[in-house]
Amino acid sequence: MNNFQKRTVLKCLAIALMLTSMPAMSANDYPEKPIRLVVPFPSGQGADILARLIGQQLTTELGQPIVVENKAGAGGMIGTAFAAKSAPDGYTLYMGSSGPLAIGPHVYKTPGFDTLKDFAPISNIASVTQVLVVTPGSPMKSVKDLIALAKAQPGTLLYGSAGNGTTSHLTMELFTQMGGVSLQHVPYKGSSSSMVDVMAGRVPLMFDSLPGVLTNIKSGSLRAIAVSSPQRDPLLPDVPTVAEAGIAGFATSGWIGLLAPARTPPQIVDQLHKAVAKVMKSDLVKSRMAELAFTPIASSPAEFQKFLHQEVMLWGNVTTKAGIQKE
Repeated sequence: MNNFQKRTVLKCLAIALMLTSMPAMSANDYPEKPIRLVVPFPSGQGADILARLIGQQLTTELGQPIVVENKAGAGGMIGTAFAAKSAPDGYTLYMGSSGPLAIGPHVYKTPGFDTLKDFAPISNIASVTQVLVVTPGSPMKSVKDLIALAKAQPGTLLYGSAGNGTTSHLTMELFTQMGGVSLQHVPYKGSSSSMVDVMAGRVPLMFDSLPGVLTNIKSGSLRAIAVSSPQRDPLLPDVPTVAEAGIAGFATSGWIGLLAPARTPPQIVDQLHKAVAKVMKSDLVKSRMAELAFTPIASSPAEFQKFLHQEVMLWGNVTTKAGIQKE
């Protein structure tokens, strides 16, 4: 062995010794830089509001900035596909919801992701009650009134929604299927424009999220006749559930949860879940969520995965029965 070869061998041995003496990387080394939190909707919508609320608290808990990045479009599908394809290193997270994750794959031909395979659930954050609202002067004062009118005028009574394939649309489809009635869908580009037409009487009714309609219900601009949730909502204690009002077994809500791309290291997912669970227990988060009409959940990754499976199956069945054509 010549001198050059000897020096090469010694250098390799030195590097190997240095590497073996270095401490192994662990979850404690994460995070070492800012974390991007993708929201597939515009600023000001429910998922965005919760992302900024939870993200602000996680910044303190994790010691690195949580940077919210809005990637809106196609009912949340664009941002969702982007998040699914991001590097699974813990530095891209995703605040998803029932629309793109559970409903979207059934109404878009090429969603760009598989909800159950392309994400690592961290925690379901909150449920969002859907409220059945009507024009203030409407003769429909209850679910029974609505069903009676719909049966007297099959296929002619209009309802609005935030758009094809949205939670407000599919909640009403579930209502018609379980209630045995036929209504005519009028899709809008967002819930705000649909709500304006319901308040004006141009469209008689719609389902929309409680955070989106609560102010107008309190002001008298809309009348709430039922809520979609299993129990009455504490913010609308006098409004019955759809099940109470006549459609037995009806119970569904929108929801918003935190996920990471699939194959994100389990120790990072676990660390993020523990941080979220701690944040969700804070008085500030609980009080703010109550003000915003969100119901906290804070599930485990395994619970969230099981829930996602149930939701994908539920809305797949609803879209099939409704004959909704994929776009």
